[in-house]
Amino acid sequence: VLTQAGLVEGVDFNMEVSVNTDEGRLRPDVVINLPSDRKLIIDAKCSLNAYLEACEEVDDTKRDACFKAHVASTARHAQQLGSKSYWSQFGDAADYVVMYIPGEHFLTAALEQDPELWEKAFRDRVLLATPTNLVAIARTVASVWKQEKLMESAEEIASLGKELHSRLATMAQHMERVGKNLSTANAAYNQMVGSFESQVFTQARRFETLGAGSAKDLPTPPMVEASPRPLTKLAPPPASNEDEAAA
Repeated sequence: VLTQAGLVEGVDFNMEVSVNTDEGRLRPDVVINLPSDRKLIIDAKCSLNAYLEACEEVDDTKRDACFKAHVASTARHAQQLGSKSYWSQFGDAADYVVMYIPGEHFLTAALEQDPELWEKAFRDRVLLATPTNLVAIARTVASVWKQEKLMESAEEIASLGKELHSRLATMAQHMERVGKNLSTANAAYNQMVGSFESQVFTQARRFETLGAGSAKDLPTPPMVEASPRPLTKLAPPPASNEDEAAA
């Protein structure tokens, strides 16, 4: 039933897990793993002998007696399960144990004899479950795990996003620093060109007019008019009305 509902043995649930207690060893049939290290305990050792005997009886009186024995056996087993306190022996387990009854008709026959059987068992922290109920429980567990994995993925994506944003911010700081250095170098170059033209270049031309120049021409060094493009979109976004109200 559990595997058909989408759970995987050894991952989502384990069979016959033993635990030692002060009162002896406990070994429930199934321990279902829930998110946050929680557990759900399932026991499937319900006796059905009295019910089967009732189905074979032809005498109405004896059949009724067998059905009464069936409900008494079911109630007794539920009470015994409740007294074991599985939820206190398996870490952070759910505070009840699922008592699996492998057929709707088994539970229906017991409830016909004692309509309060379900409520009595639940007061002992025992949940009576047929295959239909157990499928619903297992599918709920599978859905919870799916939501848990989606949450883990969302948290990982958020963490990766924060890390990427931090790296982009660092890279933008480097780009801004390089741009400022380029702008400073640009200004220094232009100053050097201006000084060269006014202080050195004119003197060099006079050598040429006096016939003391070399065979090489003196090119006019260009001015660098272009400047590094600023990162205009790095400015923080304008504050929203909610942010202003909070401030």
